[in-house]
Amino acid sequence: MSIPVKRMLRTRGALAAAVTALGVGGAIAVGRVLLALLESWQLSVGPADWYIGFASPGPALLGADPVVLAVLTIIPFTIGYFLGLWVIAPITEQLHIGHVVTRAALATGVGATLWFLVVAITGTVVALSAQGVGLPSPDLVPPQLGFALKQALTGLIVLLPLGVLGGVLLWVRRTAKPSEHHIEGLIDV
Repeated sequence: MSIPVKRMLRTRGALAAAVTALGVGGAIAVGRVLLALLESWQLSVGPADWYIGFASPGPALLGADPVVLAVLTIIPFTIGYFLGLWVIAPITEQLHIGHVVTRAALATGVGATLWFLVVAITGTVVALSAQGVGLPSPDLVPPQLGFALKQALTGLIVLLPLGVLGGVLLWVRRTAKPSEHHIEGLIDV
């Protein structure tokens, strides 16, 4: 095993970073489900009646396969956010709030980067395996990469407040119960 990998595996603070990342990932998943339910609502206004109800929650939730959606977006973001909080820029009780926000934003950026990589690789593989006339379609690769970049940048912008909130809550928890061990990340060296 190489020295950086050994050092990474010896880094303390993985449990707190994992709990924070799972909380952020869970919040994203709950938000996606609630948005899907909201999109399935119908508002019908007639001359004498109001009707608000669910058209059918199935198509909104299953229209874009939720498992594929989770694998391509939520899981890579959560893993990247975890790695950002654990290995790259851990949040400790000694930090000031400005450093906490910066490190949480960095972890959110790492999550969005991993999101981009997974969506880009998946889109490229799908584009290259598409059979038009029996040949792969390399012309579809640039639009797939553009789509992946757009998705990741949108995710970064939308999830930045949630990522910062997760980092601040981790800092509050560490301040209330300081770690017994010294914690440092790659940016601390």
